[in-house]
Amino acid sequence: MKMNKIALAGLAAAALVFAPPAAADVPGLAPFVGSWHAHEEGLDIQPNGNGRETYADKSTCPDAPAAGCGKTGTVDFTLTSVSGDTATGAITAASNPKDPIGGAVTIKLVGGGQGLQLWMAGGDQGFPFCNSNDNDAAMHYYCGA
Repeated sequence: MKMNKIALAGLAAAALVFAPPAAADVPGLAPFVGSWHAHEEGLDIQPNGNGRETYADKSTCPDAPAAGCGKTGTVDFTLTSVSGDTATGAITAASNPKDPIGGAVTIKLVGGGQGLQLWMAGGDQGFPFCNSNDNDAAMHYYCGA
């Protein structure tokens, strides 16, 4: 019985040592967190700085309409710092090689936080997104919809 308790204690200690560390929230990131949208694109940002952009990938069918050719592209990134209304980080994975792993990501809040602009190495350059709480006027102005 005593040996089983020692073995269990050893297993518990090993689990703590080998458990992945919990991702900490990025200071100042709260205004960026959430779901953002623009036409056929989406942007999700988590409190730990991880994010994903989804878009209609027209790379294999450049003459397709704006909705693309049925293929959804993704770019994963991690934001690591915030200074005022701007968050920065790097691309961590992408479905299209035009988005280089390690490439810079910059996101700037606009319109008092009702919109944001995304700059991404290999892709978007100031592309506007709106959050889900936008009123019609803000949505039309920042997203161009």
